[in-house]
Amino acid sequence: MCGRFTLDATASEISQQFGVKADKPIPPRYNIAPSQLILSVIQNDSRSLVALKWGLIPSWVKSLDSWKGNLINARVETISEKPSFKGAFKYNPCLIPVTGFYEWSKDKQPHYFKQDKLFAFAGLWSHWSNGHEELVSCTIITTKANSEAAKVHHRSPLIIPPGQYDTWLGDLEGRKELINNLPASDLQIYPVSKLVNSPKNDRPECIEPISA
Repeated sequence: MCGRFTLDATASEISQQFGVKADKPIPPRYNIAPSQLILSVIQNDSRSLVALKWGLIPSWVKSLDSWKGNLINARVETISEKPSFKGAFKYNPCLIPVTGFYEWSKDKQPHYFKQDKLFAFAGLWSHWSNGHEELVSCTIITTKANSEAAKVHHRSPLIIPPGQYDTWLGDLEGRKELINNLPASDLQIYPVSKLVNSPKNDRPECIEPISA
């Protein structure tokens, strides 16, 4: 699964890479957690950068009081079948800008995963309303980890390369073909402090490497 990630990039970097308008300063985040608002790129008439609640609420949910789901992740293998995700997969893909993410090994040691630059998770979003209140939320898609990442955790976020952003945000058939042909992503992995265990700790020390 993916339960924490980072976004330490400027508005200019995000704007340039994702083709969106981002003219307000974006504070660096080093320990983004579920239920928080996260920046996401969606495509309607045009591409835009929006803030979505992390933890998808399907549009068909009748009441938030009775909804017990915690849909922070969606398995890529079943997103076209499961009722909670199939509508969003068909109509509402999104890209989630990140600079890295955390996974925990079996001995509960957190590890940081990153590339050399800003990259993107595949996500899905949903608009929920009961006529009186509204909520726009999202989930991060996960896939089977590659051999290196699997040494820490067996699942990993699905990473969309920049050259495939249009395909992911485009039509359904393109998305289906893309998820069946994505190569494994190269990631740098190293252990970090257990500071990251608490979302209250949102500072650069979270991503500093420690001795294993």
